[in-house]
Amino acid sequence: MDELQDAIEDATYVNAISGQGEGPRPMVPWIMPGEEELAEWKQMVREREAAEDKKAFSMEWTLSSALGLFLFSAFLKDNCQDHVRINFVEAVNRWRKLQGQQNNDQALQIAQTYLFENEPNSETGLLKLPAKTEIGESDLACLSSNLGIPIAELQELVEQNYDPASTKCCLAMDGPERDQVIATVEATSTSESMDSSAVIPHTALPGHLFDRVEAIILESLRKDFWTRFKRSNEYARLMMFMWYQDKKVVEDDFYVMRVLGRGGFGLVTACKKGTSGKFFALKVMNKKRLKIKKSQQLSLNERFALASVDSPFVVGLKYSFQSKDNIFLVLDLMTGGDLSYHLIEQGYFERNECLYYAGRIMLGLQALHDINLVYRDLKPENCLLAEDGRVKLTDLGLATEITPTLQGAAGTRGYWAPEMLRRDKDGKRMPYGHTVDWFSFGCVLAEFISGANPFRTEAALNFGLEQGKKTKEKAIDHATLEMNPDLESGNFDEDATDLCRKLLDKNENTRLGANGCKEIMAHPYFKDVNWEMIIKDQKLPPYEPPKDVNAASQSEIGTFAEDKTYHDTPFEPEDDEVYKYWNWTNPKAFAAEVIEFLIYERITGARLYPIPPPTPCCCAVC
Repeated sequence: MDELQDAIEDATYVNAISGQGEGPRPMVPWIMPGEEELAEWKQMVREREAAEDKKAFSMEWTLSSALGLFLFSAFLKDNCQDHVRINFVEAVNRWRKLQGQQNNDQALQIAQTYLFENEPNSETGLLKLPAKTEIGESDLACLSSNLGIPIAELQELVEQNYDPASTKCCLAMDGPERDQVIATVEATSTSESMDSSAVIPHTALPGHLFDRVEAIILESLRKDFWTRFKRSNEYARLMMFMWYQDKKVVEDDFYVMRVLGRGGFGLVTACKKGTSGKFFALKVMNKKRLKIKKSQQLSLNERFALASVDSPFVVGLKYSFQSKDNIFLVLDLMTGGDLSYHLIEQGYFERNECLYYAGRIMLGLQALHDINLVYRDLKPENCLLAEDGRVKLTDLGLATEITPTLQGAAGTRGYWAPEMLRRDKDGKRMPYGHTVDWFSFGCVLAEFISGANPFRTEAALNFGLEQGKKTKEKAIDHATLEMNPDLESGNFDEDATDLCRKLLDKNENTRLGANGCKEIMAHPYFKDVNWEMIIKDQKLPPYEPPKDVNAASQSEIGTFAEDKTYHDTPFEPEDDEVYKYWNWTNPKAFAAEVIEFLIYERITGARLYPIPPPTPCCCAVC
C-alpha cells in the first residue's frame, strides 16, 4: 500500500512540476482587504517609513519598488496610450545595471532612441515614436527618483527642458539637460571609434548621465497621470499586493506536495503558494526537536544567512514563518536533485560539467564570504540542481559569521579543512576563517573529476590506520591533516591536478582562494570559462535533469518518531522567545512572485482565476 501511495504521489508531483512552463495555476484568489483593514495597514506603513525619512505612497516611494513600477507602467501603456516616457525610464534603469562597453553602447542606444532629433513621418507630419516595450523582468525598479531635487527647482527644470509641443525628440525634451546628455554620449562614442580594438572604453560614462533628464520625465508623468493612477484598478491591485506582502504568512497559505528529503529536525517538501500558484520547497523544523538537540542557534544561523545573501548561486529564502510547533523556511524549489545523486548515477562528471558546477559553487561561496559568512558545509549533497540544471548551494545551517575566535569542526568529515582539526601546544582548538571553504571546494572538485573525495577513500582510511589511528573517524582526520592524496591518475589532467593541489594546501595562508575567488578563477583550469556569462547567470547548463522526482522514495525518506524523550520534553513560552524575529517575507522575492503572475495575465490577456482544489483521494495539488 505504501508503494502504491508513493507511486501516486510521485506521478502527481512530476505532472505538477512538468507543467510549470505553462504558467502559474493558483489555488485560491487574491482577496482585497476591507476598507478599515486597508486604512489600518496604510497608517502602519506611513509610520514605519517615516521612521526612515521616507514618504509612504508617494510617487518616488511607489516606483522604487519593482511591483510599483510594473503596475504604473501597465497603467500608462494600457489606459493612457503613453508608453514613450515610461519606456525611457525603464531603459535608463536597465542601463544602470550594465558595466563597461555594454554600458556605453546602451547609453548611445537610449540617447539615439529617445533624445536625438527624429524625422517626422512624411505623411502625417508626426514624430516617429519608438515601439512600445513591456517589462519582462521582475527586479526592475526606479531607484533614482527625483534625486532629492527640491520641488521648486525640479519644476523650474521642467519649465526649461520639457515642452509637450516640442518636436525635437520623442520625449518632448528641448533644453540644456538634453543637450548635455547628447554631447557627453557623442564625445564618448567618438573617442571609442578612434580605436575600435580597445577592449575597455577610453571614456567611462558617468553613472548619473541620465539622472536629471529622468527626473524631469518622471515629474512630467506625475503632473499628467499620478492622480489618475491613484484612482485606477492598477493602483487598487498594487495596494492589495503590498498589503499581502506585510500580511502574516501561515501554513495554510501553501498546498503541500511530495516529501523531498529530511533533515535532523523535520522534512523538506515541495509546495505551491495558493494565491500565486508558484512552486517552492518548504523546510519544516520542529521546535521541540531543536530544543532537545540544543540546535535552536543553528536554525537561527540558517535563517540569518539565507535572508542576508542575495545570489543566483545560493538557494533563496522567500518566506520564514512559524506555527505553535514548527518553524518554516520557504525556499527555491530545486527539482533536479543534488549533485551527489547525479554523481552516483554518472560515476564522475565530464570536464564541461565540472567547469560549470565548480564555477557557480565558487561564486556562491564568495557571495557568503562577501557578507562575512563562512559556509562550512560544502559537499555534493548540498549542491542542488534547478529544473534547467543550474546549481545552487543549500542548507546554510552551519554558516556563521567569521570572527577572530571562530573554531571547532563543522560540516562533514572528509570535507573538513585541516585548520578545523588542529590544536595549539596547549591542546586548544585553533581559530580559522573563510579559507576552510576553499579546502572543501578542492575536495568537491576532485570528487567531480574522479568520482571520489580524496579523503574519503580506502587509501585515506589505510593511511590513517597505518599511522596507528584506531577508528575510521580518527584515520580520516589524520589523512586530512597529513596525507597528500593522489591527484594525478584517472581523469586528472595537468591543470586539474595543479588546481586541486593548491586548493588542498594544508597551509590556509598560502591556499588558493585565501585572497578571494578571483585568484581561483584565474587558474589555467578555468581558461575556457566565460566568467561574464556565468556571473550574469546567462550560461546555459551542460546537463538538464530529467523531469522526474530526482529524490529517494518517500518511504525511504521516512518520518519522525515521537519517542519518550520527545513527549517528556516541555516546550515553555520562554522557549518561543528564541523565534521572536523569525517571521519574514523577502520583499524582492515577493515582488518577483507577483510580477511573474501579472506577466502571465498580460500574455494570456485575462485574469488568472483559481483552479478548484483536487479531490482528497490522491494529493494536495493539481
